Amino acid sequence: MKVLSSFVLAVGILCAQPPKIALINMQQAIVDTSDGKAAERRLNAQFAPRKAALDNAQKEIATIAAQLKQEGLGEEERTRLNKLMEEKASAFDQDTDKADADLKDAQDQVLKDLGPKMVATIAQYAKDHGYSVVFDISSSEVPRLYAPNATDITREVTAAYERRAKR
Repeated sequence: MKVLSSFVLAVGILCAQPPKIALINMQQAIVDTSDGKAAERRLNAQFAPRKAALDNAQKEIATIAAQLKQEGLGEEERTRLNKLMEEKASAFDQDTDKADADLKDAQDQVLKDLGPKMVATIAQYAKDHGYSVVFDISSSEVPRLYAPNATDITREVTAAYERRAKR
């Protein structure tokens, strides 16, 4: 009877322990992998010409703004420069919005391509290390939870991903 009550007490203590919780910044984990770094280099190369064009357009707008500050400009010249600056600023804003949207789409595609591999790595890591729950904290849309016993596993999972990729 004493053995049975000790067993019941041990089971009760084990069941009362809180679940093992992990936190991961999945986006950072993906970016830190060799696959993520290669994708980042591809994106930088793909969008570098657009960035250079936007930088040049911004310089043109700044040059026009400086011309407008000059003393002695005639009314016609001031009107012409104001119109030119408005046109260039409007085109710059549209081009910037388009470039930002295209970059976000390209980044989302990278996450779509690499995400399933990372999720599989996270699942295996969590299973191997006894985690009951893993929260992705990379999105600002996800509320931060108070979890004093949670462990950040971002670096460990990134390393596990790299080991899996080398197989």
